[in-house]
Amino acid sequence: EIMNKFDVVFGKAGESTLAFAETLGRAVGRSTIKLAEMLSSLQDTFVPLGFARNESAKLSKALTQLSLDVASFNNRADDEVMRAFQSAIVGNHEAVRSFGIVLTEASLKAEALKQGIIEVDRELTAQEKVLARVSLLFNSTRDAQGDLIRTQDSYTNQLKKFNDNLFDLSKTIGDTLKPMAAGLLTVMNSLVDIFNN
Repeated sequence: EIMNKFDVVFGKAGESTLAFAETLGRAVGRSTIKLAEMLSSLQDTFVPLGFARNESAKLSKALTQLSLDVASFNNRADDEVMRAFQSAIVGNHEAVRSFGIVLTEASLKAEALKQGIIEVDRELTAQEKVLARVSLLFNSTRDAQGDLIRTQDSYTNQLKKFNDNLFDLSKTIGDTLKPMAAGLLTVMNSLVDIFNN
C-alpha cells in the first residue's frame, strides 16, 4: 500500500524520488520503505496545494531530510517531526513550536519578501505562504541540519537503524509469504462459504 500511494502521488517523479530514498536510507541507516512513506505523505500535502509534482518532489525530499536531522537533534521520532512539519506547512504553526520554530503571519510575509517569493508588501497566496513556511523551517533549524550524519553512531540513531533494519527484514519475509497466505485465505473463505450454505 505504501508503494502504491508513492507511485500515484509522485507520478513521473517517482523513479528519481525512490532512488533518493534508497540513497538517503543507505547513508543514514533508515528504511527505504519508511522514507518512501514520509516522502509520499509530504508529496500528498504539496500537490493538492497546487504545486507541480516535480516541484513538490523537490520540497518533499528536502523536508524529509530535514525531518531526519531535526528528529536526531531533538531526540524525537523521525515520523513525528515530519508530521509536525506537514502540519506547519498547511498553517498549524503550533505544531513546530516544540522544536524552537516560531511561525507567525508577520514572519511569513517578511520571509516571502526576503526570499523574493513576493516583490512588494501584499497578502500572500496559499502557495506563497507554503514556500515562506518551508523557508522559515529551514532557517529556524540551521543548528540541526546535518545532525543525523554527525551523530550517526549515537545510541538513539543506532537503535533507529536497528529497528528500521528489522522492519525491512520483516517486510521481505512478509512479501515472500504473502502469496502462500493469500492462497490459504482463499481456501479458508471457500470452506466458510460451504459451511454457511
